[in-house]
Amino acid sequence: MKPGEATLLDKTAAKPFVWISASAFFLFCNLGSGGLAAANEHQLSADTRSEIAQVRRATARYHNISNAYADGYTEVDPPFVLAGVGCHLWDLAALFGDSGEIDLNHPELLIYSDCSQSAGGQAELRAVEYARPCDGLCDESNLPEGFSGDEDAWEVFGGNVLWTLHVWIWRHNPAGIFVKVNPDIED
Repeated sequence: MKPGEATLLDKTAAKPFVWISASAFFLFCNLGSGGLAAANEHQLSADTRSEIAQVRRATARYHNISNAYADGYTEVDPPFVLAGVGCHLWDLAALFGDSGEIDLNHPELLIYSDCSQSAGGQAELRAVEYARPCDGLCDESNLPEGFSGDEDAWEVFGGNVLWTLHVWIWRHNPAGIFVKVNPDIED
């Protein structure tokens, strides 16, 4: 072995450190955006799990994308497809409505595998997304109220324009139900 070369033992001994460092970084990043994004739904509080079940009931009809279009959701123009997430349909009236409140039963955005109306209602509904404008002042003082407790992880989007919250209720996200990007999605 040459000086400075790592042995197999050295390489495997470093893996727990790398994993712990990556976990600490993930925790640090998510605490700054509204709470710890629990990796599994069963780790959430009973109130949050109940609200997630409520959102599933309210959005189940959108498995057929034609229902989303019929209810006023439209494709973001130009189409917005985020790697590890999917394409987005939005309801502009809900997003820029007067109340400023989050309606868990009516998310501002729906996330699909394919947003084209030609999908014939067969596009995979993956997640819902809540969004609130913050007029360039996104900070802890105007963090939206979302789900009960502090387990949801709101993020600033678009250069301090919107607060957003992804909720992976229809496709499992191993990184967490409230984490923006799903590592299992490759499109």
